[in-house]
Amino acid sequence: MTPPLTPSLEDYLETIYLLQKGKNEARVRDIATARGVKASSVSPALKRLSEMGLLAYVQRESIQLTEEGKIAARRVYAKHILLFQFFHDILGMDAEKAREEACGLEHALSDDGMDRFARFFESRTLCTTDSNDPPCALCTMHENIPHTTLDQIQDGSCVTVAQIRASGPTRQAILDMGILPNVTLTRRATNKDKILIEIEHHELTLSLEQIKAIVVTF
Repeated sequence: MTPPLTPSLEDYLETIYLLQKGKNEARVRDIATARGVKASSVSPALKRLSEMGLLAYVQRESIQLTEEGKIAARRVYAKHILLFQFFHDILGMDAEKAREEACGLEHALSDDGMDRFARFFESRTLCTTDSNDPPCALCTMHENIPHTTLDQIQDGSCVTVAQIRASGPTRQAILDMGILPNVTLTRRATNKDKILIEIEHHELTLSLEQIKAIVVTF
């Protein structure tokens, strides 16, 4: 069983993920610069992540996240996005300070905490009241917001995520990918029962069950 990631290793994964936006690799010197550390401090962390199967690393060569590494990195970054949105958009904190707060707290945020932050932002976009419950005070406003599910839009469309209408492992898997309320994504292509999307300059493949659960607005 793979041991849990330390906050430091999670930071390295997140840094590599962000450096790889639109690219397939990262370099030690880029990672060191982004982390504000010496290049000699980066190699031990990369070696450990490689031993855990989260990245492909050969000394003096390019660094690439494995599929498992991408999942782990997106999960950390997804928590960062939710926390940043809360501190910046809701509490009105300066962007740089909000990023610092998010970086400090993302490692401790549980699945339940992550889910509750997501539901908070969902409730500000579309009504999350159960169909059997009385209408909420904002229902009329919510109904006027044009929205649909990701499976109903055409390839090439750029949309904003409003809700994840799923529960349990399916919902958590979608959140872990960084598909969160207020995040913009582009539907790229359809391949049988799979949909390719682009989010944060990274491509992800979603199942039919997942895309039907993602509510988006234009």
